[in-house]
Amino acid sequence: MRGHIRKRGSTYSIVVDIGRDENGKRKQKWISGFKTKKEAEKALAEIIAKIEKNELELTNLTLGQFLNKWYETHCELKLAPKTLKSYKELIELYFKPYLGDIELTKLKPVMIQNYYNKLKELGLSDTTINYHHRVLKSALKKAVVWQLISKNPCDYVEPPKKNKNEITVWSINDVKKAKEIFKDTPIYLHFMLALYTGMRIGEICGLKWEDIDFNNKTCTVKRQYQQVGGKEIIKEPKSETSIRVIPLHSDVIEVLKEEKKKQLQNRMLLGEKYNKKYEGYISVWEDGRMKTPEYVSKKFSKILKAYPELPQIRFHDLRHSCASFLVQAGVPMKVVSEILGHSQIGITMDLYSHVLLDSKKEAIKKLEEYLQ
Repeated sequence: MRGHIRKRGSTYSIVVDIGRDENGKRKQKWISGFKTKKEAEKALAEIIAKIEKNELELTNLTLGQFLNKWYETHCELKLAPKTLKSYKELIELYFKPYLGDIELTKLKPVMIQNYYNKLKELGLSDTTINYHHRVLKSALKKAVVWQLISKNPCDYVEPPKKNKNEITVWSINDVKKAKEIFKDTPIYLHFMLALYTGMRIGEICGLKWEDIDFNNKTCTVKRQYQQVGGKEIIKEPKSETSIRVIPLHSDVIEVLKEEKKKQLQNRMLLGEKYNKKYEGYISVWEDGRMKTPEYVSKKFSKILKAYPELPQIRFHDLRHSCASFLVQAGVPMKVVSEILGHSQIGITMDLYSHVLLDSKKEAIKKLEEYLQ
């Protein structure tokens, strides 16, 4: 096994001999983009050592083979379970069937662009195709880091822009009616928490009584409950900023107190028959079993369908409704962002800019009336 270094312009390239083809012609592998000769020499030594140990196969490495390796060595160590599942489906159902047989070094921007066009023909939305682009670009960025390719072909492809779907939220009158509708249902507590705190459903189901400070009327969000592939997962929220303390409205405090009282009574009544697996959790049935996010979401939609006069929103849209009310009430966007647990204020601005614009228009209208 031999290799050498070539200077091309202002950078250095590695040339590795990888045997001969069926006609006896020598085959070489070029890896470019090293800023100094020293970097190239170090990389060459590492690559030759890996090839000799059969740790890295440079010949005819396909995109599909690379994605398998990327998923195993990178994704499984860093990604949350739901994201991991999404990436796996993307690789197996789309990337590998359409692009998987292409040699990694021969993957061109036009091939990726044609792939996006094909997805469009299949009926996938621009937002979904944009997601494909972001995942593929991330994977190929790692291929550059691993020095399997010199450039990321996704950098030269323009994906479709994400659709900015208009968020459906309730009005104050809608909320007043909905509170009466959901009051005596098994998900009233979840409904109130989502509406008055903007918490995600997984965060609500992950709450424990120890997270509620009844004296200071606050709730600490520090975990979420998920179900992925039939498995239960209890983990930290989406980001560091998702771990937060949220003030609680007096109405929510009263609902929580009533729920805690009922749970204590149920535990005493059932005794040993009470399910202790979810001890301390708030989102439980009378016998201690978990009221899962899936159940809460489906139950919410089912109850709402019986009242067509109300806008038919998703449970998650209660979070959007909460945010919209906060913005309309004049709460600073930074504070709204902190309550929702967004990682960046830009996310909040992007989602609720239309509400902010309406508030600005109302402010200008009041100014006009005042100056008349």
